[in-house]
Formats: sequence, C-alpha cells, structure tokens
Amino acid sequence: MKRRFADARGNKDIINKEFHNYYINNDDFKGNISILKLNEVKQKWIVDEENRCILDNNYIWIEVYPDDKNFCITVMCDENLNTKEWYFDICKRNGIEEGVPYEDDLYLDIVIVPDGRMHILDEDELQEAYENKIITEDDIDLANKTKDIIIKEFGENIPKLRELTENYKDKLLRKKDKDEK
Repeated sequence: MKRRFADARGNKDIINKEFHNYYINNDDFKGNISILKLNEVKQKWIVDEENRCILDNNYIWIEVYPDDKNFCITVMCDENLNTKEWYFDICKRNGIEEGVPYEDDLYLDIVIVPDGRMHILDEDELQEAYENKIITEDDIDLANKTKDIIIKEFGENIPKLRELTENYKDKLLRKKDKDEK
C-alpha cells in the first residue's frame, strides 16, 4: 500500500511549492483541507483525450481529507482558479503526520471533470496489488464500496461536489492570504 501526503513530497515534477493545511470542524465538513500552490513545475501534466492540463506553474491544488471517510479529493485548479478536475483517491484510511494529511491509497481512483464526465482509474493496479498480496480481499471490497459511494454521492451530483469544494477553496485562499500578511 502506498502512502501519499498532501504536500506532494516526493513528486519530482514539482520544483517549488507552498503548502498550507487547515482543520475544519463545522456542520458542513469535518476534516483537513490543504492548499498546495505549485509555483514552479518541471513539466506540465496533460491528461485525457481532451488534453486537459492538471499540473503547471501557478496551479493550485485544494486537497480535501474528510474525517472517517475512505477517500480524499484533490481539486486541481489552473492559475485562474478554474477547476480542471476532482480527483478522488480511494484509501484505506486518512491520517495526519507532523501536520500534513495523508492517505493510505487503495490504488482505485475516480476523476470527475466539470462537464460531468467521470473516469474510473487503476482498476488493474487494484487487482495487481491484491495478486501481489499488498492488499487483502477486504481492501478490494472496501475500495469498490467506496467507489460506489463516491459515484452515487458526487458523480451523479456535480453541483453538490462543486458547492463543497468551491466554498472551501474561496474561504481557505482568503485565509491563507491573511495568514501570510
């Protein structure tokens, strides 16, 4: 199982970045939300058949780690804060280490783009991890159940996903700017 941190440590394509994490506890959301500002990258990341760019200089990733859920969401935004995609990492658990959120990744991912299209990724990696005894059959069941929950809760309700993430994106960027002054 691989552990991925919100501050993108180990990502060789990110040369210079800023990272801020906030814990939110209110009626709408409970968990960590991080801002990762990608000041300089070695190379752009272009994905999908429409050649959508998800990593470039001055892009911002908002990373949402809800407590007691088996997923986290990375909202990938361009330099003008336009959402390029919502990337769901399905995980065994979310946690925090030295102030930085992480997920223990279960390989299976879901991408939702603003026009509502959805892509399920890395089902082959999930199966390969099981065959190599990196994860258990229970982990596969958890990954698939979580996938179904995400599709039902967000894949069929883009306005709900947009409301959750846009609300916090604006608030946290204003807070980050205040904190830096």
